[in-house]
Amino acid sequence: MEHQCPHCGAALPEHASFCPHCARSVRDRETAQVPAHLWRRGLKWVLLLALAVAVGAGAWALRSEPAGLPAGEVTSVIFPEDENGMVTVTPDRLREYFPLLAGLNFSTTSTTSDNIDDYLMENLQLANLVASRGAYGTDEEWGMFSARSSGARVCLLLFDRNTHLMGYFIGEPIQVSEGQWQMDVVNCDYDFTQLYEEQLAAFEGSWEADFSNYIPPEEIDDAGVVWFLNGYNTGKGPVLREDDAQIYHLWALLHSPEPERQCREIQRLEEFLPSEGRWRCYLLLDADYDLLGYTMLDCQGNGG
Repeated sequence: MEHQCPHCGAALPEHASFCPHCARSVRDRETAQVPAHLWRRGLKWVLLLALAVAVGAGAWALRSEPAGLPAGEVTSVIFPEDENGMVTVTPDRLREYFPLLAGLNFSTTSTTSDNIDDYLMENLQLANLVASRGAYGTDEEWGMFSARSSGARVCLLLFDRNTHLMGYFIGEPIQVSEGQWQMDVVNCDYDFTQLYEEQLAAFEGSWEADFSNYIPPEEIDDAGVVWFLNGYNTGKGPVLREDDAQIYHLWALLHSPEPERQCREIQRLEEFLPSEGRWRCYLLLDADYDLLGYTMLDCQGNGG
């Protein structure tokens, strides 16, 4: 039987699938049907993908943002250098720029975090608040740094209320002229009441266990002590009192993510004795940084 192209009418070879003249298909095509089980499987993966996207979007929306470093206008504060090469930071000097200043913290820092809470947790203001259960913070604290010590990072925190940060400077002071040093203080409005309450709750639940074992100075050598954590030069006597701010300070160091970064070799203990007439507390740790106990020392290294 002669075959003809249904499109152009040309004669077709036997069993031809397309016309050699017009190049069009001469076979009827049916629409392929996707098997039901394959269709359902594809739909399942589409739905799972959509669900994953929705859950991810929800988690991002509900994610608690870190405090970061609060933004604000900058006030350049100038501090003079004395004849000994020391620069002193005092409340009176800062009140010339910030009349509402109620208290300050000033110290060198090795912290390089971009979260202001990390700096608050290592300073005396929060330690005083936790130790006093919110009754008081710092007031007339002052500090100093050596102008001849290059590369020293400092942390200056300014408070106008107990749990309210009004300004801060973190970094290296800049020498703007002979004997004049500048800190660019960021003015901010940061209420850290929540941080204080969280720290107080955690502190109340565990501090007594950490300070339950007193080790007299004469027993330190035989107690297996290898490392120590250093308290404040703010001891209120030879007996550690519950309202002493250095208890929170030492507790926070012990329970920090990397307490070993703050540890010192026990052989260096004499380098960290308090000033005359004062006492200081020390947490004593073994070679594995496990807590052994605490001790109290005066400026001569004697115990209470």
